Amino acid sequence: MDFTVPLKDVTVPEKKQAKFECAITKDVSKVMWLRGSEIVTSDAKYDIIDDGKRHMLVINHCEFEDEGEYTIEVFGKRSTAKLSVEGMRLKFTTPLKDQTVKEGNTARFELEISHENVPITWYKNDSKLHPSRVVLTHVDGKKHILELKEVTLDDVCQIKAEAKGISTTANLTVLEGPARFVVKLQDYTAVEKDKVVLDCELSKDVPVRWFHNDSEIKASKMVVVKAEDKRRILIIRKVEDKNKGQYVCDCETDKTMANLNIEARDIKVVKPMYGVELFDGETARFEVVLSEDDVHGQWKLKGEVLSPSADVEIVEEGAKHTLILYNCRIPQTGEISFQGANAKCAANLKVKELPVSFITPLNDVYVYEKDEARFELEVNREPKAFRWFKGTQELENDDKFEIIQEGKRHTLVVKMASYSDEAKYTFEAEDKKTSGKLVIEGIRLEFVRPIKDVTVKERETAEFKIELSHDNVQVTWYKNDIRLHPSKLVHISDDGKIHTLSFKEVSVDDTALIKVEAMSKTSEAMLTVIV
Repeated sequence: MDFTVPLKDVTVPEKKQAKFECAITKDVSKVMWLRGSEIVTSDAKYDIIDDGKRHMLVINHCEFEDEGEYTIEVFGKRSTAKLSVEGMRLKFTTPLKDQTVKEGNTARFELEISHENVPITWYKNDSKLHPSRVVLTHVDGKKHILELKEVTLDDVCQIKAEAKGISTTANLTVLEGPARFVVKLQDYTAVEKDKVVLDCELSKDVPVRWFHNDSEIKASKMVVVKAEDKRRILIIRKVEDKNKGQYVCDCETDKTMANLNIEARDIKVVKPMYGVELFDGETARFEVVLSEDDVHGQWKLKGEVLSPSADVEIVEEGAKHTLILYNCRIPQTGEISFQGANAKCAANLKVKELPVSFITPLNDVYVYEKDEARFELEVNREPKAFRWFKGTQELENDDKFEIIQEGKRHTLVVKMASYSDEAKYTFEAEDKKTSGKLVIEGIRLEFVRPIKDVTVKERETAEFKIELSHDNVQVTWYKNDIRLHPSKLVHISDDGKIHTLSFKEVSVDDTALIKVEAMSKTSEAMLTVIV
């Protein structure tokens, strides 16, 4: 016995199927396959096909870890070939490292990945990070950088970077520092008789002192000094020319200052802002151009004064005043107003809900009869309502169907799939749909109880019995590879899944190899007759 066609090396793309084939000089019903030194058996990963002199090993859904040498052994003869899997072997060549910084400083996380042009998603305690005034990301070839500016004690967290299923993590530790101003005073230009509010915020609740042109300010009928948690507020009622100048808020370990101008001029809006309509999570930009380039303004959202923060950026460039709102949310829908001296302007911000879209739509599903079929999809957000259909029939949870929702992932499970379940299945969310077909490929036949060797004396009855996994399956019996038919001495019967072969009044000459075949599956045993 020898190999007429030996195994050959195989190279396949990742996730695809690989096949090793060979041919030998004589028919052999059973061979042994090995991966390295480990024996390979038929299962969900491997299919072993024996067809007389031809033998095949099929490796399903190949992964990188499936690479290696595969061997077929027949009667002491061997043939070996190598499996190679092609694909992007992505890895972090320089992972993230833990960072420790003081309050108010910038935390910088760097990583390097094995390939260029690979998108990185950054997370803070599993919440996705978005660019803002204090969250910056940079890409330089294979190097990716995340910067968190003006960190606070609340920023202590785990940072994670994720790329195509792999991730690296590191911890951010923020050390407590002395009290400092996290929201500083802003220059402001007011018109005489206006009410002026100077507002700042500390990193911790400590006493402060207010100064105007180096003189300490005391509360009076016209001047109000307030403290609200960590916020410090100075209110000047009906400002006059004498109130202009520099204002300082001092907490001993830090100070913030701003200039207040009192104008009698008639400031005009040369270019007004326009309303903005966008989707949830997007960035809104408002611009106003005044007639003068030395006027400081104030922005409000629904009547509340806006200050720079992680999601709010305020820019003054001469006469142009810009407000940028990052990561807008639906509750922010309302009026945006701007005032600089006596010039006022307003427009509407409308934040709309994102339309439903399918990140992962449904695909056709192929299963064997009686297996479980799973239709899976992922949406970009949780829909207000959704439904599953089989054809035009709406589905609900019952003994046949299980509907599962896990956040944005939705799954329909079809239990014990049968040919009557073949159909187009549709998921409907609001006004969007995605569909996939269920195809039954046949039954996955197995020998629940294979035949066993039988030893009997002459003139006794020898009985062989098997149990299959399915009813109504035709089987064929063989004695030394010769097909058996019912006769006076040979009895063949079946009862549902159980099939029986009996030999009556056996003789020593009946000693043979008995084989049963059902849908290309076989089982063998020896009949031994003793005197």
